[in-house]
Amino acid sequence: MLFEGAGYSNVGRTRESNQDSYLIKVASTPVGDVALVAVADGMGGLECGELASAAVINMLSDWFDNKLPVALEAMESSVGGFENFVDGQWGGLVQDMNMALIRYGMAEHMNLGTTLTAMLAIGGRYSIVHVGDTRAYELTESATNQLTVDQTFVRREVEAGRITPEEALTHPRRNVLLQCLGSTKEVVPDLIHGNLDRDAIYLLCSDGFRHVLTDTELRRRLGPDALDANAWDAERRRGAYASCTAADLDREEREGFEPGCVTQRIAETAQLVMDRKEADNVTALVLRVQPQGGR
Repeated sequence: MLFEGAGYSNVGRTRESNQDSYLIKVASTPVGDVALVAVADGMGGLECGELASAAVINMLSDWFDNKLPVALEAMESSVGGFENFVDGQWGGLVQDMNMALIRYGMAEHMNLGTTLTAMLAIGGRYSIVHVGDTRAYELTESATNQLTVDQTFVRREVEAGRITPEEALTHPRRNVLLQCLGSTKEVVPDLIHGNLDRDAIYLLCSDGFRHVLTDTELRRRLGPDALDANAWDAERRRGAYASCTAADLDREEREGFEPGCVTQRIAETAQLVMDRKEADNVTALVLRVQPQGGR
Protein backbone atom coordinates (compact mmCIF):
# COMPACT_ATOMS: atom_id res chain seq x y z
CA MET A 1 0.00 0.00 0.00
CA LEU A 2 1.60 3.24 -1.14
CA PHE A 3 0.30 6.74 -0.41
CA GLU A 4 0.67 9.87 -2.50
CA GLY A 5 -0.21 13.42 -1.52
CA ALA A 6 -0.11 17.00 -2.73
CA GLY A 7 -1.12 20.34 -1.23
CA TYR A 8 -1.47 24.03 -1.94
CA SER A 9 -1.96 27.17 0.16
CA ASN A 10 -2.57 30.82 -0.77
CA VAL A 11 -2.85 33.94 1.35
CA GLY A 12 -5.99 34.89 -0.59
CA ARG A 13 -7.34 38.15 -1.93
CA THR A 14 -7.41 40.39 1.13
CA ARG A 15 -5.40 38.96 4.04
CA GLU A 16 -2.00 40.33 4.95
CA SER A 17 -0.57 36.95 5.93
CA ASN A 18 -1.35 33.28 5.57
CA GLN A 19 -2.43 31.80 8.91
CA ASP A 20 -3.04 28.34 7.43
CA SER A 21 -0.48 25.52 7.63
CA TYR A 22 -0.53 22.02 6.21
CA LEU A 23 1.47 18.80 6.41
CA ILE A 24 1.93 15.72 4.24
CA LYS A 25 4.16 12.90 5.50
CA VAL A 26 4.56 9.45 3.92
CA ALA A 27 6.84 6.65 5.16
CA SER A 28 7.43 2.93 4.93
CA THR A 29 7.58 1.10 8.27
CA PRO A 30 7.93 -2.53 9.41
CA VAL A 31 4.14 -2.64 9.85
CA GLY A 32 3.36 -1.12 6.44
CA ASP A 33 3.20 2.21 4.65
CA VAL A 34 1.96 5.13 6.74
CA ALA A 35 0.67 8.58 5.80
CA LEU A 36 -0.08 11.61 7.97
CA VAL A 37 -1.85 14.65 6.50
CA ALA A 38 -3.12 17.70 8.36
CA VAL A 39 -4.51 21.21 7.90
CA ALA A 40 -4.51 23.88 10.62
CA ASP A 41 -6.16 27.31 10.42
CA GLY A 42 -4.69 29.77 12.91
CA MET A 43 -6.43 32.69 14.59
CA GLY A 44 -5.65 35.47 17.04
CA GLY A 45 -4.27 38.19 14.78
CA LEU A 46 -1.68 38.11 12.01
CA GLU A 47 1.40 36.92 13.84
CA CYS A 48 -0.44 34.87 16.45
CA GLY A 49 -2.41 32.84 13.92
CA GLU A 50 0.68 31.99 11.91
CA LEU A 51 2.52 30.92 15.04
CA ALA A 52 -0.34 28.76 16.31
CA SER A 53 -0.97 26.78 13.14
CA ALA A 54 2.74 26.35 12.41
CA ALA A 55 3.44 25.18 15.97
CA VAL A 56 0.75 22.50 15.78
CA ILE A 57 1.96 21.28 12.37
CA ASN A 58 5.57 21.17 13.60
CA MET A 59 4.53 19.10 16.63
CA LEU A 60 2.66 16.68 14.38
CA SER A 61 5.67 16.37 12.08
CA ASP A 62 7.99 15.70 15.02
CA TRP A 63 5.58 13.08 16.38
CA PHE A 64 5.50 11.31 13.00
CA ASP A 65 9.28 11.30 12.62
CA ASN A 66 10.37 10.48 16.16
CA LYS A 67 7.53 8.96 18.18
CA LEU A 68 5.26 7.15 15.74
CA PRO A 69 7.86 4.47 14.79
CA VAL A 70 8.11 3.40 18.43
CA ALA A 71 4.35 3.64 18.87
CA LEU A 72 3.73 1.43 15.84
CA GLU A 73 5.78 -1.32 17.42
CA ALA A 74 3.52 -1.13 20.46
CA MET A 75 0.45 -1.17 18.24
CA GLU A 76 1.24 -4.70 17.09
CA SER A 77 0.67 -5.93 20.64
CA SER A 78 -2.20 -3.56 21.41
CA VAL A 79 -5.18 -5.40 22.86
CA GLY A 80 -7.76 -2.82 21.76
CA GLY A 81 -6.74 -2.74 18.12
CA PHE A 82 -6.04 0.15 15.76
CA GLU A 83 -8.79 2.52 16.92
CA ASN A 84 -8.03 2.33 20.62
CA PHE A 85 -4.31 2.59 19.99
CA VAL A 86 -4.55 5.63 17.74
CA ASP A 87 -7.15 7.34 19.94
CA GLY A 88 -4.71 7.13 22.84
CA GLN A 89 -1.97 8.65 20.70
CA TRP A 90 -4.25 11.43 19.41
CA GLY A 91 -5.57 12.24 22.87
CA GLY A 92 -2.14 12.78 24.38
CA LEU A 93 -0.88 14.70 21.37
CA VAL A 94 -3.84 17.09 21.27
CA GLN A 95 -3.47 17.89 24.96
CA ASP A 96 0.26 18.53 24.51
CA MET A 97 -0.43 20.85 21.56
CA ASN A 98 -3.16 22.70 23.44
CA MET A 99 -1.07 23.30 26.55
CA ALA A 100 1.97 24.33 24.50
CA LEU A 101 -0.09 27.07 22.83
CA ILE A 102 -1.61 28.18 26.13
CA ARG A 103 1.79 28.40 27.84
CA TYR A 104 3.28 30.32 24.92
CA GLY A 105 0.35 32.72 24.81
CA MET A 106 0.60 33.41 28.55
CA ALA A 107 4.36 33.96 28.37
CA GLU A 108 4.10 36.32 25.38
CA HIS A 109 0.81 37.96 26.44
CA MET A 110 -0.92 36.76 23.28
CA ASN A 111 -4.30 35.26 22.51
CA LEU A 112 -3.72 32.63 19.88
CA GLY A 113 -5.36 29.45 18.70
CA THR A 114 -5.82 27.14 15.76
CA THR A 115 -8.15 24.56 14.32
CA LEU A 116 -6.77 21.15 13.35
CA THR A 117 -7.90 18.30 11.13
CA ALA A 118 -5.38 15.47 10.80
CA MET A 119 -5.62 12.01 9.25
CA LEU A 120 -3.36 9.03 9.92
CA ALA A 121 -3.63 6.24 7.34
CA ILE A 122 -2.16 2.78 7.83
CA GLY A 123 -3.07 -0.81 7.07
CA GLY A 124 -6.21 -0.07 5.10
CA ARG A 125 -7.67 2.12 7.86
CA TYR A 126 -7.73 5.83 8.61
CA SER A 127 -8.04 7.71 11.88
CA ILE A 128 -8.95 11.41 12.04
CA VAL A 129 -8.54 13.87 14.90
CA HIS A 130 -10.60 17.03 14.47
CA VAL A 131 -10.95 20.33 16.34
CA GLY A 132 -12.73 23.36 14.82
CA ASP A 133 -13.99 23.90 11.27
CA THR A 134 -11.24 22.66 9.00
CA ARG A 135 -12.64 19.63 7.17
CA ALA A 136 -11.88 16.17 5.82
CA TYR A 137 -13.75 14.68 2.85
CA GLU A 138 -13.76 11.37 1.04
CA LEU A 139 -14.30 11.99 -2.68
CA THR A 140 -15.44 9.07 -4.82
CA GLU A 141 -16.59 8.95 -8.43
CA SER A 142 -20.20 9.42 -7.37
CA ALA A 143 -20.23 11.09 -3.95
CA THR A 144 -18.68 13.76 -1.72
CA ASN A 145 -18.63 12.43 1.84
CA GLN A 146 -17.83 14.91 4.59
CA LEU A 147 -16.00 12.91 7.26
CA THR A 148 -15.79 15.64 9.92
CA VAL A 149 -18.45 17.77 11.60
CA ASP A 150 -17.79 21.49 12.05
CA GLN A 151 -17.44 22.47 15.69
CA THR A 152 -19.17 25.81 15.17
CA PHE A 153 -22.00 27.81 16.70
CA VAL A 154 -24.13 27.71 13.53
CA ARG A 155 -23.76 23.95 13.10
CA ARG A 156 -25.01 23.46 16.65
CA GLU A 157 -27.94 25.81 16.02
CA VAL A 158 -28.87 23.99 12.81
CA GLU A 159 -28.81 20.63 14.60
CA ALA A 160 -31.02 22.09 17.34
CA GLY A 161 -33.50 23.34 14.73
CA ARG A 162 -33.10 26.99 15.75
CA ILE A 163 -31.83 28.10 12.33
CA THR A 164 -31.90 26.58 8.85
CA PRO A 165 -28.83 25.50 6.85
CA GLU A 166 -29.51 28.41 4.49
CA GLU A 167 -29.60 30.89 7.38
CA ALA A 168 -26.32 29.47 8.68
CA LEU A 169 -24.53 30.55 5.50
CA THR A 170 -25.04 34.25 6.26
CA HIS A 171 -25.49 34.18 10.04
CA PRO A 172 -23.46 36.90 11.83
CA ARG A 173 -21.92 34.23 14.10
CA ARG A 174 -21.15 31.72 11.34
CA ASN A 175 -17.40 31.93 12.06
CA VAL A 176 -17.69 31.37 15.82
CA LEU A 177 -15.95 28.15 16.89
CA LEU A 178 -17.05 25.99 19.80
CA GLN A 179 -13.52 24.61 20.20
CA CYS A 180 -9.99 25.34 19.06
CA LEU A 181 -6.50 24.52 20.27
CA GLY A 182 -4.96 27.14 22.54
CA SER A 183 -8.09 28.80 23.91
CA THR A 184 -9.06 26.69 26.95
CA LYS A 185 -7.37 24.02 29.04
CA GLU A 186 -9.94 21.40 28.10
CA VAL A 187 -10.26 20.33 24.46
CA VAL A 188 -12.31 17.30 23.42
CA PRO A 189 -11.44 16.41 19.81
CA ASP A 190 -13.66 14.39 17.52
CA LEU A 191 -12.07 11.02 16.70
CA ILE A 192 -13.23 9.38 13.49
CA HIS A 193 -12.24 6.02 11.97
CA GLY A 194 -12.95 4.25 8.73
CA ASN A 195 -11.73 1.98 5.95
CA LEU A 196 -9.57 3.48 3.22
CA ASP A 197 -11.08 3.33 -0.26
CA ARG A 198 -8.46 2.72 -2.95
CA ASP A 199 -10.73 4.41 -5.49
CA ALA A 200 -11.22 7.58 -3.41
CA ILE A 201 -9.38 10.85 -2.93
CA TYR A 202 -9.12 12.20 0.63
CA LEU A 203 -9.34 15.99 0.80
CA LEU A 204 -8.44 18.11 3.84
CA CYS A 205 -9.00 21.86 3.66
CA SER A 206 -9.43 25.10 5.56
CA ASP A 207 -12.84 26.75 5.73
CA GLY A 208 -11.69 29.44 3.32
CA PHE A 209 -11.13 26.85 0.61
CA ARG A 210 -14.58 25.27 0.71
CA HIS A 211 -16.91 28.15 1.67
CA VAL A 212 -17.93 28.99 -1.90
CA LEU A 213 -17.62 25.53 -3.47
CA THR A 214 -20.42 22.98 -3.70
CA ASP A 215 -19.92 19.31 -2.92
CA THR A 216 -20.31 18.56 -6.61
CA GLU A 217 -17.59 21.06 -7.54
CA LEU A 218 -15.21 19.55 -5.00
CA ARG A 219 -15.74 16.09 -6.46
CA ARG A 220 -15.51 17.15 -10.11
CA ARG A 221 -12.35 19.19 -9.59
CA LEU A 222 -10.49 17.08 -7.02
CA GLY A 223 -12.14 13.66 -7.07
CA PRO A 224 -10.67 10.48 -8.60
CA ASP A 225 -11.91 11.28 -12.12
CA ALA A 226 -10.14 14.66 -12.07
CA LEU A 227 -6.97 13.53 -10.26
CA ASP A 228 -6.40 10.52 -12.48
CA ALA A 229 -3.25 8.52 -13.16
CA ASN A 230 -1.90 11.17 -15.55
CA ALA A 231 -2.21 13.89 -12.89
CA TRP A 232 -0.31 11.78 -10.36
CA ASP A 233 2.34 10.89 -12.94
CA ALA A 234 2.87 14.63 -13.52
CA GLU A 235 3.03 15.19 -9.76
CA ARG A 236 5.84 12.63 -9.47
CA ARG A 237 7.77 14.30 -12.30
CA ARG A 238 7.41 17.56 -10.40
CA GLY A 239 9.12 15.89 -7.46
CA ALA A 240 6.44 16.84 -4.94
CA TYR A 241 5.71 14.04 -2.55
CA ALA A 242 5.19 16.23 0.47
CA SER A 243 4.31 19.78 1.36
CA CYS A 244 6.26 22.63 -0.26
CA THR A 245 7.42 25.90 1.23
CA ALA A 246 5.72 29.16 0.33
CA ALA A 247 8.83 30.11 -1.68
CA ASP A 248 8.56 26.89 -3.70
CA LEU A 249 4.93 27.63 -4.54
CA ASP A 250 5.66 31.25 -5.44
CA ARG A 251 8.44 30.14 -7.78
CA GLU A 252 6.28 27.49 -9.40
CA GLU A 253 3.40 29.87 -9.95
CA ARG A 254 5.78 32.28 -11.69
CA GLU A 255 7.50 29.62 -13.77
CA GLY A 256 4.52 27.33 -14.24
CA PHE A 257 3.55 24.02 -12.64
CA GLU A 258 4.21 20.71 -14.30
CA PRO A 259 1.28 20.66 -16.76
CA GLY A 260 -1.71 18.82 -15.37
CA CYS A 261 -0.11 17.87 -12.05
CA VAL A 262 -2.19 17.44 -8.93
CA THR A 263 -0.86 20.58 -7.27
CA GLN A 264 -1.76 22.65 -10.33
CA ARG A 265 -5.33 21.37 -10.16
CA ILE A 266 -5.60 22.24 -6.48
CA ALA A 267 -4.17 25.70 -7.24
CA GLU A 268 -6.70 26.20 -10.06
CA THR A 269 -9.53 25.33 -7.67
CA ALA A 270 -8.11 27.77 -5.11
CA GLN A 271 -8.06 30.45 -7.80
CA LEU A 272 -11.74 29.79 -8.52
CA VAL A 273 -12.44 30.28 -4.81
CA MET A 274 -10.61 33.61 -4.84
CA ASP A 275 -12.36 34.68 -8.04
CA ARG A 276 -15.62 34.20 -6.15
CA LYS A 277 -14.48 36.83 -3.63
CA GLU A 278 -13.55 34.54 -0.75
CA ALA A 279 -11.62 36.77 1.67
CA ASP A 280 -9.91 34.11 3.81
CA ASN A 281 -6.70 32.16 3.29
CA VAL A 282 -7.27 29.10 1.08
CA THR A 283 -5.54 25.78 1.77
CA ALA A 284 -6.18 22.24 0.61
CA LEU A 285 -4.37 18.94 0.32
CA VAL A 286 -5.26 15.58 -1.17
CA LEU A 287 -4.19 12.03 -0.35
CA ARG A 288 -4.76 8.82 -2.25
CA VAL A 289 -3.91 5.19 -1.85
CA GLN A 290 -1.98 4.23 -4.95
CA PRO A 291 -3.96 1.56 -6.85
CA GLN A 292 -2.53 -1.91 -7.37
CA GLY A 293 -0.10 -1.94 -10.27
CA GLY A 294 1.55 1.40 -9.54
CA ARG A 295 -0.77 3.94 -11.16
